[in-house]
Amino acid sequence: MNPGALVLFLVMAPSVLCECPLNKIHNLGTCVYNLHCFHNVTSKGLLRECLGSTNHAVIVDVTLVDATDRFDTSSDVEFLSLITTLKVSGNWPETNLTFLENMYRLKSLNLAENNIKIINDSPFRHLNRLEDLNLSKNQLFDIEELFQFDSYPNTVRKLCLAHNYIEEIPGDTFSELTNLVHLDLSYNYITELSEEPFSNLTNLATLKLNHNRIQNLNGAMNNLLNLKHLHLAHNNIKNIEEESIKIISHLETLDISKNQLENLKPILFSRHWIHFGDHSICKIILSDNHIAYVPNATVITEQKSRQIRNSFRPTKIIDVFTELDLSHNSITHIEYNAFQSIVQLTSLDISNNRLITFDVNTTDLRFVKYLNLSKNFLQTLQYSSFASMINLQNLDLSFNKMDFIPDQSLMNNYRLKLMNMTFNEILEIRRLRITFDREGGVLDLSNNGITNLNLPPGDAYGLTFLRLRSNNITKPSLIKLNHQPNLAQLDMSKNLIEELDSESLQLPVVLGILDLTHNLIQKIGPSSFHRVSHLKTLRLSYNKITSIEYGAFEGLSSLVNLDLAFNNISHLDSKTLMDLKQLSVLSLRSNDLLYLDHSSWFAHKQVLRVYLDDNSFSCDWLALALSDYNNGYSKMCPTVLNTNINGHSIEGIPCKQEVGAIMDSQQNYNIADERLLVTNQKILEAVQEQTSFLRKYMWRFVLHDAEKKNSK
Repeated sequence: MNPGALVLFLVMAPSVLCECPLNKIHNLGTCVYNLHCFHNVTSKGLLRECLGSTNHAVIVDVTLVDATDRFDTSSDVEFLSLITTLKVSGNWPETNLTFLENMYRLKSLNLAENNIKIINDSPFRHLNRLEDLNLSKNQLFDIEELFQFDSYPNTVRKLCLAHNYIEEIPGDTFSELTNLVHLDLSYNYITELSEEPFSNLTNLATLKLNHNRIQNLNGAMNNLLNLKHLHLAHNNIKNIEEESIKIISHLETLDISKNQLENLKPILFSRHWIHFGDHSICKIILSDNHIAYVPNATVITEQKSRQIRNSFRPTKIIDVFTELDLSHNSITHIEYNAFQSIVQLTSLDISNNRLITFDVNTTDLRFVKYLNLSKNFLQTLQYSSFASMINLQNLDLSFNKMDFIPDQSLMNNYRLKLMNMTFNEILEIRRLRITFDREGGVLDLSNNGITNLNLPPGDAYGLTFLRLRSNNITKPSLIKLNHQPNLAQLDMSKNLIEELDSESLQLPVVLGILDLTHNLIQKIGPSSFHRVSHLKTLRLSYNKITSIEYGAFEGLSSLVNLDLAFNNISHLDSKTLMDLKQLSVLSLRSNDLLYLDHSSWFAHKQVLRVYLDDNSFSCDWLALALSDYNNGYSKMCPTVLNTNINGHSIEGIPCKQEVGAIMDSQQNYNIADERLLVTNQKILEAVQEQTSFLRKYMWRFVLHDAEKKNSK
């Protein structure tokens, strides 16, 4: 019998009720089925063709919704014995889980979110093939005799007890789960581990005890020699001694964040690097504690670490990268050799502390790519700490007390991609001797007090994006960036600029994006942007512009996007934008515009989408503008971001019906002339195209005739 016929047999069996609808039964291969059922599963003789199959493994995945814990009483024992994966949801405050008695092939069992408080009689004891057991999100509090099995050792490798009400774990709770690899006890109410409940779990690789109330580890993990990931976040741990966590040197992940640690022991940084596989990432997370001081690495630890590294190099190179998080503590001092025992430290986060200086052994930081020193009290950087930091890519110095950019400390770095110096006390910049990555770099100087910035040739080499948002720039001519050959984007939004003229923008010609939003600009004089002829996007929204002068955008022949939204423009003549030959998007939103003369766009090269939200256009004007676009006279396409559902509108664009005809008769004649001109141009283009075609055709005919005569 083929698999399709088998599904039909399963559906047509007389004893199969509607609890497993046809569209919820899926054949995924030979003797492989997925069923989604409601209330219970009842079937006699289901999947008989696969029963006892020796050629194919029988895999039956069942999801049972809104079930009782006695659904087995009306089920076929043979069918239950075929189930390999079972997920059941119901409401069983106290249960014996008797439905498991005949499921001896079960490998994965999910009983999460069933409101279970008590499980009687060790119902898992006969499940000799069980590998994955999920009891999370219940109300279990007593698990002492729950995990007992008839065979030893059992096959359970993953056990999840997260989100329950467990307060204590007796010493023999997991005594039979010797093959356990993953144990999740997070989000419970565990206070202590004095009975060492994990002592026999020698194969355990991941242990999650986060979000409990543990105060002391009491050596509970000392026998877990294969443990790689230990999660202890959100507990009440105040101190960790070497005796209480001897296996720390084997850990790839150690998360003790959000505890009550005050004293940082050097042992927390040490690792037995030889045990890690290729491309391992070692994470040490100590954030959100009460650490005030980071001591030197112990001499013994460093010697051992170096011996391991040196002895291992001749045979094989191990790629181990370490990420250390010390953020959100109260650190005031870091000893010079504090990071000496860490191999290949690539990420270091010391943000939200109380550092006044950062003076450490630069050799220990030579692999660092990400360094976060934000939200401290730094006034400068020590060159000696950064001299060997040649791999640094991301440096965050925001929210400090710096009144200048410590560029000389970074002179040896050539890979910087992002430097964040927001929220400092910088007022002016005369030099910036920093070399950014060859692929480009970002410098964020937002939220300082900058008024002047002058970068001479060669400075800030490789800079592609500069943010000067929220400073005190009143005269843009004092921001001199003419010698930045790679600068592609400049953000000067939220400053105090009131006026632009031909001398205002001292910017490189290669600039592609300029943001001047949220300033106080009232006037834009002729040729204000003549130095940035390659500009593609210009943002001028949220200013106080009332009108656009002729020639204001002279030279911007490459501009594609122009944002004039949220200004005070009441009338706009498209002739003032005639220099913008490539303009494709124009935003005029929220200007209270009454009239837009769009006649100059009749001959525009490409479609120009003009966003008109929240203005005061008359319905007569809007109807005419839409008609001109729809009939091909104009390239201007009126549109909105949000279509109107209340009030007057045309094609979803709001308009005011009560406003009378704004155009006078002379304007009507002019527009009619423009339409006639466009029509004549189209006719002329068609005639020219046809003439060109005829010329080509006649020329081919002449050549063909000449060839015939020559052949004779």
